[in-house]
Amino acid sequence: MEGVIIDYFLTFQSRFNSLILVYFTTKKMKNLIFTGLLFTLLFLSFNSHGQPTTKQAIKMDEKTIILDEEGKKVPMSEFAQRMNSGEWSVEPVMDNNGQLKHMQLRKSTADEKDLMAKFLKSQAPSEFVGKKAPSFSMTDMNGKTISSESLVGKVVVLNFWFVTCKPCIEEIPALNEVYKKYKNNPEVIFASITFNEKEKVNKFLKKHPLDYPVISDARNICNDFSVKSYPTNMVIDKDGNFYDLISGGFPNIGDHISNKIDGALTKSKSGNK
Repeated sequence: MEGVIIDYFLTFQSRFNSLILVYFTTKKMKNLIFTGLLFTLLFLSFNSHGQPTTKQAIKMDEKTIILDEEGKKVPMSEFAQRMNSGEWSVEPVMDNNGQLKHMQLRKSTADEKDLMAKFLKSQAPSEFVGKKAPSFSMTDMNGKTISSESLVGKVVVLNFWFVTCKPCIEEIPALNEVYKKYKNNPEVIFASITFNEKEKVNKFLKKHPLDYPVISDARNICNDFSVKSYPTNMVIDKDGNFYDLISGGFPNIGDHISNKIDGALTKSKSGNK
């Protein structure tokens, strides 16, 4: 439906103490320019210490005016191409009433290009995908044991987090929706794993209910799975191989995980990825 805000966003809270939101108001625009490359640079500015300072939400649609460095209007298709090149960034130009006047294209700074490179590296297909997941045995906070041996032939969905991780907290509602969708499917098993102590986790869950079965005091499991950033979400297929692994705050993580679960289930039936 045209005019409905598409709730895609990119948060840099895991890397910076700021939140950057970008909204596109039509499905047509979303399909045209929603890429990680575009969102990485949009509306990101730096202070004298090289730290990002922007904290705002900007709405764009097909009527939004985009100007190049010569002041000429840039069509949306060209805008997308420039942003995806990594050589360009944009800044919002506001009027006296604080309303968006136009978007100003400019050449990316060295800091922005560096940020782009880091983002691309973080979003590249994981080196683990397709490889065998490590064997494990862990007990959730309700006393139920979950092990790789008992889960042969099932799709396993793992979430790694810790109690003071802001992006981890932000994705909990989406994770709960995923759990609700598949909780009655005996072929799909969930586990949420943290290195935090049980007492601290219990206190956290009273404020932030998490529907996944939760495993606390599990630093050894985090190490076994080579988790180096949080949150990290994994999907393991019925053969015990990594089917998907994604780290860091991610737009529409719930939809992403659901799609990967469906893919792993389909793979098991068809024999194709």
